[in-house]
Amino acid sequence: MRTQWRWTVFALAVVALLVAAMWPRGRESTEVAQPPAATASHAGGSATADGASLAALAVAAALRPCPLPDPQRSASGQLSGVNVSCLGSREKFDVGDALAGEPTLINLWASWCAPCREEIPILGAYAEEPDSVRVVGVNVQDSQSSALALLADLGVHYPSYGDADAVQGTLVAPPVLPLSFVVQRDGSVERVTDPPVFRNTQQIRDAVARMVR
Repeated sequence: MRTQWRWTVFALAVVALLVAAMWPRGRESTEVAQPPAATASHAGGSATADGASLAALAVAAALRPCPLPDPQRSASGQLSGVNVSCLGSREKFDVGDALAGEPTLINLWASWCAPCREEIPILGAYAEEPDSVRVVGVNVQDSQSSALALLADLGVHYPSYGDADAVQGTLVAPPVLPLSFVVQRDGSVERVTDPPVFRNTQQIRDAVARMVR
């Protein structure tokens, strides 16, 4: 009787071990299912490609050259002393100096931002108009590789700065995207609030006409 009882206990223990081994582990499955790129694209450029890859993406995007600082011109204003790079490059420079002296419409955007994806082609169409003011994108909370891939896909070629979270931190605005600002000749910066997101080029022309001085 004792021998039979021992075999019964042993058999139950083996069954229990088999069940434990085959039981699904919900926590591990959830962690593995999370796409690595889901957080990388919001990490302020932490997942940037190497220099050669960025250069290739920049060629594919065919962006116009970024405004760069003029050594013979000094600038002041809200963006003075804020360093950025041109998309596809790692070289940093002062964005306040780069934009000084010419009215500029800057647009803060990210590749993961759905309204940005809708607005960028509209900004691109406006930038091609003969009487437009200078348009410059400011890519934030993003990786340069994702940003360049989106611009190449959209076929939009106006210049854009990358690794530019410092610009967003300097400007007074809510933590949302997209955001547009007019940088005046004197370096002062005014946010475009009407409309908050451009739906057509006429809205851009109207905002520029109201704000640029």
